[in-house]
Amino acid sequence: MALALSPKLPHLPVDAPQPAKLAETQFHLLLLVTGVGAGALLQTWGPAWTKTIFEQVRLDSFNAVLALLLAFVASILGHEAGHLLAALYLNYEILGAAIGPLQMEPWNGRIPIRLEKGKWSRCSISAVPRDLDDRWRVRMMIVVASGPFASLLLLLASTCAALGGSSASELTSFWSCCSEVNLFLFLLGLVPNGRFSSVRNDSALFLALWRNNADARDMFVCHQAIELSLSGIRPDDFPESLLREWAAFEGRRPYTRLMIARRMVEWAVDSGNIQLAGEWDQAALAASRLCSPRLANRALAESACFDLVFNDDLPEAARKFAEVEFAGLFPPPLAERAMAAHLVARDLPHRAPAHILRAQYQLPLGNPYYNYERMWLGRLHSKALLARTRPISH
Repeated sequence: MALALSPKLPHLPVDAPQPAKLAETQFHLLLLVTGVGAGALLQTWGPAWTKTIFEQVRLDSFNAVLALLLAFVASILGHEAGHLLAALYLNYEILGAAIGPLQMEPWNGRIPIRLEKGKWSRCSISAVPRDLDDRWRVRMMIVVASGPFASLLLLLASTCAALGGSSASELTSFWSCCSEVNLFLFLLGLVPNGRFSSVRNDSALFLALWRNNADARDMFVCHQAIELSLSGIRPDDFPESLLREWAAFEGRRPYTRLMIARRMVEWAVDSGNIQLAGEWDQAALAASRLCSPRLANRALAESACFDLVFNDDLPEAARKFAEVEFAGLFPPPLAERAMAAHLVARDLPHRAPAHILRAQYQLPLGNPYYNYERMWLGRLHSKALLARTRPISH
């Protein structure tokens, strides 16, 4: 079985995402030009209500600019609320939400809020379906379409409020801004971005699901990999048929490849096949280079922990840990485990047990999946105790 489960995922070069980044930049520039052109056409030859709305949006004062900013924020939040409400109604697991630099991710009954620098324009909801049944594709299409539908409702509501108010009032200015922002948010959102964009927009996702193509299959496999860990199954008990399917799967999206590789590492480690786990760990690192910096940071930390705990390769672990941003690691047990392993790699094993205890305290009880994490912590604790018998270098 080990041979059949060897990695099939390609080890992609670091510079592979550059063409995709260029195409994504070109798409955003084209979208900007299209939006400006569409706005000019609507203001000149559009229906009467669009002309009235455009005329009421003036940026000639501080209050007018503030109204536009508030309208933009309210419109984006309303769009994401549409996705969120549909996901909750259809029994999705909410993995997290981001509003500007604020990142919120539920963990063990709490919702810690972390600050990520340089993310002021971000607003998103991350969720996966709890039941991957035959209705998965339809449910996904509903959740994806709920954001644009919410923008359409906000467009209608804000337009009615703007047309019914006094043209000189600040509230009418706000509603006019809301109407204009949601108009462009809805119309430009109907244009699908490229398949190789780092984050596909709602139109691209909906079309992939509608056509049920390879991208839709990619999404389903990604949800399988995430849901398997959320379900509480210990890695050694992962279904063999699913493992074989993943080993042969050649996903298009780096995120899917990363999720598959991490699940395969967990299974191989928990099954005692360390050589195979090392192969999949390298596949995960290769895939993570094409993912977001946050995911790449986590994959590097997990790989460094693997090198120290199972490969006894302290120099390689120390090299990787030197590049890890510990403040950005999530979930909390991983952050504590990585810090403990980092201290052992730095020849400071006497400081590691405190982090190991904190990691154990933060693990949910009664979940077999996290017994696998406790196994990691036990081995790491043994490494730390063994290292303490050596003199501490200064």
